[in-house]
Amino acid sequence: MYMRPKEKILSAIRGDPLDSPPALPLIGVHSALLAGVNPRKAFSCGKLMAELQIKALNFYKPDGIFHYMDLTLEAEALGAKVEFKRYTPVIVGHCAPEVIDFEVDRGRIREFIEATRILYDRVSDKYFIGAYITGPLTLAMELIGFKEIIKHFMRERHTIIGMFSKLTEFLQNYAKELIDAGANGIMILEPCCALVSPKLFKQLIPYLNKLCESILRHEAHPFLHICGDARHLLEIFPEVKASVFHIDYTVSLRKARRKLGDRCIMGNISTSLLLTCKEAKIKKIAMKCIEEAGTHYYILSAGCEIPPQTPPSNVKALIMATRT
Repeated sequence: MYMRPKEKILSAIRGDPLDSPPALPLIGVHSALLAGVNPRKAFSCGKLMAELQIKALNFYKPDGIFHYMDLTLEAEALGAKVEFKRYTPVIVGHCAPEVIDFEVDRGRIREFIEATRILYDRVSDKYFIGAYITGPLTLAMELIGFKEIIKHFMRERHTIIGMFSKLTEFLQNYAKELIDAGANGIMILEPCCALVSPKLFKQLIPYLNKLCESILRHEAHPFLHICGDARHLLEIFPEVKASVFHIDYTVSLRKARRKLGDRCIMGNISTSLLLTCKEAKIKKIAMKCIEEAGTHYYILSAGCEIPPQTPPSNVKALIMATRT
């Protein structure tokens, strides 16, 4: 029986029986290069971003699509200075914690909400629509810098805890706007969590859970994304109330399945292999992922966003591994 791509992802999250898992590669800047467009324009124009993502969707036919991944977006809205290096935005000026303005909506956030709305209007009848928010630790590091975060944890703990609370509230509101625009899932981007100890990660869990609970209340699915080596955090992942755990290639899918049980796992093909290997190798790696993770509670993807210059044949090989 035919199942719409969107339903396949929702079934995977629920743990319904499936013959094969859905495929959800995180396509971002790659869609601009695929269309021969300067990605810088798409990061600043929601309409263009959505059009490029729809073209990629029609070309590859995965089971869903997200808007572009941008770890500078919320930091820029809160006062950090952003410039484009080559074709992606980067932080070039941090804020002091005491001058962050949580009431001002600067930057390009409205464009990302608009991209989500257009994706919903155009393709949500068939495809799963995803959106990103930057998690509180990674956002704090983007805002004030890694050294400042460590200093505050060591010497002025009350300051950083208060900051996490305010950032979490800000992110709850932003996630709600993305859900109102049509997002079926919100991926909380926390790559910086791979750099912290289990003890520190445990202290972040209450903030992550506030976000997850808020997303669930608004009838969308929270995804937790930690790329890089998160093996040391695997034991405590189950304490996070995410619907989906997106893991990188360093984390064993077999071990993740044992620890997470009936929670949905997403991943975890190496992005470097996706960029450099031939398509036959990618399909073989993808099939191994399916073998290790199973076809229930599993979404096939790379461990992070598809590298911009990934050969299209490799993206297709990833997706086709779920169609045979």
